[in-house]
Amino acid sequence: MRRLRSTLIAGLLLVGTAADADQYRSQARVPEGEGASKDLDTQLKSTNDPYAKALLLRELAGQAAGRKDYEQAAKYLDEAIATGALSGPAADQMRATLGKLRVGSGDPASVLKNIEPLYKAGKPLPPEQLVALGAAYLQQKRYKDAAGALAKGVAARPNADISWRRALYAAYVGAGEEGEAAKVLETVLRDQPSAKDDWFRLSALYLKAGNNARAQASMEVASRLGYIVNEEQRLQLIGLTAQIGAPYAAGSLLKGWLDGQQLPRSASNLRTLAGLWIASRESALSIAALNDALKAAPSSELYLQLGQLHLDREEYPQAIAALQQAIATGAKSGPAYMTLGIALYQQAEVDAAAKAFRDAAQYPASRKLAEQWVKYLDSGRAREQAITALAARKSRRDDGTPELATGLLGGPVNVADAEVPVGVPATPDAASPVAASGSAGLTPVGAEQGSNAAGTIPPWTGGLTRSQWPAAFKPGGKLVDPFPNDKPKYTITASNFVQYVGQLSDGHRALFAKYPDYTMPVYETRRTVAFPQAIYDATKANNGRASAPAADSLEGATLGFPFPQPKTGVEVLWNHRVRYRGDAVQLSYKQAVVAADGAIRNLGNVLFRVLFRYGNISQPGDVTRDNMLAYGTLSVAKPGGSPEFVALFHETANSLKTARGIWVLLVNVGKMFRVPPIGYDQPFPETDAIQFIDMVDMYNGLFDRYVWKLTGKRELLIPYNAYRLSDGRYKNAQLLTKGHFNQAGTRYELHRVWVVEATLRPGNNHSFGRRLFYVDEDSWNVVLVENYDPAGRLWRFQEGHLLPLYDVQASFAVPSLTYDLKAGSYFAERLFSESPAIQYGIKMDDQDFLPASVKNKYSR
Repeated sequence: MRRLRSTLIAGLLLVGTAADADQYRSQARVPEGEGASKDLDTQLKSTNDPYAKALLLRELAGQAAGRKDYEQAAKYLDEAIATGALSGPAADQMRATLGKLRVGSGDPASVLKNIEPLYKAGKPLPPEQLVALGAAYLQQKRYKDAAGALAKGVAARPNADISWRRALYAAYVGAGEEGEAAKVLETVLRDQPSAKDDWFRLSALYLKAGNNARAQASMEVASRLGYIVNEEQRLQLIGLTAQIGAPYAAGSLLKGWLDGQQLPRSASNLRTLAGLWIASRESALSIAALNDALKAAPSSELYLQLGQLHLDREEYPQAIAALQQAIATGAKSGPAYMTLGIALYQQAEVDAAAKAFRDAAQYPASRKLAEQWVKYLDSGRAREQAITALAARKSRRDDGTPELATGLLGGPVNVADAEVPVGVPATPDAASPVAASGSAGLTPVGAEQGSNAAGTIPPWTGGLTRSQWPAAFKPGGKLVDPFPNDKPKYTITASNFVQYVGQLSDGHRALFAKYPDYTMPVYETRRTVAFPQAIYDATKANNGRASAPAADSLEGATLGFPFPQPKTGVEVLWNHRVRYRGDAVQLSYKQAVVAADGAIRNLGNVLFRVLFRYGNISQPGDVTRDNMLAYGTLSVAKPGGSPEFVALFHETANSLKTARGIWVLLVNVGKMFRVPPIGYDQPFPETDAIQFIDMVDMYNGLFDRYVWKLTGKRELLIPYNAYRLSDGRYKNAQLLTKGHFNQAGTRYELHRVWVVEATLRPGNNHSFGRRLFYVDEDSWNVVLVENYDPAGRLWRFQEGHLLPLYDVQASFAVPSLTYDLKAGSYFAERLFSESPAIQYGIKMDDQDFLPASVKNKYSR
């Protein structure tokens, strides 16, 4: 406030008088030099001219201010304004000067005494008096009161004086309202950008208010104005830029300052640079920065990071060298040995890889996964497959063609769909869609709209609309059965299933043959599936535009189903993979294995979070440009415990261009590493190897190992409208019965399904030699899968109980079952009966699914 008194009062009052005197001489009819010898008081008493009085009072106020008699100065100015003789601009200037005088008068008591009663009584006050009152409150540290009065005064005066706004800024800071203080300081800086310290104050305010983006923007402006001149300020800007989700920009800034010698090439700065490039997923830049950091200050942690980066780039010899150096310098841990084992395996050094995995198994957090690897490497075929994969990689590198990313035991290949395998007799191609049997054409997603000839499948009339929602349903809660009064039309049993064999899959027939108590309650068919209008519109646009130039690539499709009128088996499976399931979803559910003796094993709590980039209505993605289908995380924890690992996946649309990215975080040790060889028939954790990776969501992953053939359509009894299995009426212990799932709450209906046959491609390896997929025509969900062993025997049968999600107009298989018909056990997942409802509308963005973000969120 002393600064206000000295600079705003004496200076501003005295500076203004000369100009006003000139104006007086030119406008007030006073001859030049007249009254010059008289003192101002005498002149004031002797004149009756209001304009002359106003100017003389202004002169007297200036003299009083010069003597620091601010109270008398304010009195003179009040009298001058009261004459009403000044022109508009002159009066406004005098009012502003009066306000500045009262802001810095140093006598809050007199201001409070004269103005506060009027203010509290709600009397209209001029801006100058409001500012004076606010300044008085400010001097008494009554910050909230000050902010209120000053805000009104500033708002009442367009382009209010900077001193007023600075006082308001100080009041907001004192009141702890950093966000409001920042807004005011921004207006000050617009008028006075040369106040360099204010840019740093503004950044600090936004940082304290939690607005990192605005804090960074303030520092960036300061940098461009040339105000960032020291190491601390530069590092602060780099840190803020990284915090707002722009690690590449932060890395570029840091590298520029390092190269320009404006920041020292210290080990700390080089480590920071490497971390920024890693967060940016710029692996080449990351490796160069890590090598520089290692030269400056070697550390086992940096060697681990370097090894992981080389592994991600499939530079396995370099990865092995870096990881061995990490372990030699002290990084002996389960994750380190796991990563080394993966790199060694990719180089076909199977014995060394097995040793690394056995070393990893000595650490509790890595034991289970390491033992699975050891078991796989001891299986007999691991060595041959590793050598084959290595040779294929070398061949691709030697011929100069672009190297394709590898999956579990070999990279994806550019294959034509429905190629007839060598040695299989040629048959007429059944890839063309079956002619619609109904008379009403196709639905917006390509299903037959009409009923079947017998009338047992009704026409599609738009699905379950909002007007048909059950009255008991509450948005955000569990779905309520919209058909509570429906009863089974008939029940199929082991004794009568032969009557219905034409409408049964081989998998269901096998269950009837194996379990005498197995039943299928059959209900009236209700075509309840519906999708948002945006999906219908996008599907129509995709028809004829979308393409799969290679089996494992999707191009030209946006938002909706890419192939509403499919011509190949792969096109049908692509519709399943990218079907609409909401923009972002969080599923929390139970899963378990039921052994042949009825024992429930591996009961776990699953948390599954997915941000769909394809099929995202609020932010539609472009698969050709972005090459991304979805980001997600999955974790499994024992009841009452926390997860031991979290899996992160980046699902791509064109795996020939960029392979699916999968990372595993070992929660207890806080180490995340990428796992290149995963997919196909690699057993999924916690399933007793009943479910393979490519059986998740009924089918996912690459298409390259099979020949896919669309054989047509069938009318089939499939699990549908499975509301009663998830609405809470059953306990999981009631559902997980010996031999097979408890069928009491199930519901089967007659629907049309697409049938796709997958035959193992010659020269490829998989536990299943042949697979049959049954895909619901209304939802494009795979609902049944029959998986045959290489000898042609039915081995695993997958059954997805379709649940139309009428609240978001989507559908899921809930629950999903996998029967091992040889062992007599089964795996059940997506058990929601004792779990929360599926959650939609949760805010997620791409940054949430960066490896570093997932590691920071879940590590303990």
